[in-house]
Amino acid sequence: MAPLTLVINRASGTFERSDGDALQQSLERHPAVGEVWPLDDGLADRVRDGKPEAIAIAGGDGTICAVTDLIWQSGDDIALLPLPLGTANLLVKRLYGDQDAIALLDKAASAPVRPVRPGLAGDTPFLVAAALGFPSTLARAREKLREADEPPPFPSFSRRVWASLQQAFKPRIHYRSDPSQPGYQRASGLYLDLDALDGDDFSLVQLHWRELRDMALTGLSLFGTDTGRPEPLSRTHELIATARKPLAVMLDGEPSFIPGPLTFRRADRPLTFLDCR
Repeated sequence: MAPLTLVINRASGTFERSDGDALQQSLERHPAVGEVWPLDDGLADRVRDGKPEAIAIAGGDGTICAVTDLIWQSGDDIALLPLPLGTANLLVKRLYGDQDAIALLDKAASAPVRPVRPGLAGDTPFLVAAALGFPSTLARAREKLREADEPPPFPSFSRRVWASLQQAFKPRIHYRSDPSQPGYQRASGLYLDLDALDGDDFSLVQLHWRELRDMALTGLSLFGTDTGRPEPLSRTHELIATARKPLAVMLDGEPSFIPGPLTFRRADRPLTFLDCR
């Protein structure tokens, strides 16, 4: 395989640590790396003009989502190698386990490719999981706290958390996961997991809480505890969700708002990743 093109997000929190410069140099000087491109507004043009064979992605989950979406929308058959340089490393752990960035680069030259069919939220791809409603609004409050240089004003932050908790007990999402259903069900939150990266469907968790006891039982059920209630897990090929306001959605850990109705399904074509397991 030709040398990798390394796309690096120097603004990622990973590189803001005291060893950020040393980390960047070790990645850029690795024998598997050829060109180094920054993650900026010109990346789409570089991909279109340069047509790299494979791209290694150096940044957190947000960086990986941005590059993955760019390659998906371009339709180019470019192999991707996301590196574990973020806080959660959701996709990297699912693809490669707990290997570090240098270990993955060491394997890149001889690695086969692995097609992975992403999930789609409308036209936006995701490769691990999507959450709607309460889980996403709470994540946005967490992101605001994490992004702030200083602790945010308590009243502002507490209002975000309180709004999230209120949403947890008010089922505002209308959804349908079975085309044969005559109408829509209601939930305060939905969670779709691509537990099989080469599969056709999702695992689906529906959250419909009326009191704190429901929240506790959902958590126990997800961990396999016998609570006397059926597990809130099912499988579906497609899910349609809508609400009066734009849906609070979190794709692979990145929160956003998307107007409904929004259809979730598995893509017909794959993205390609280097298989460095």
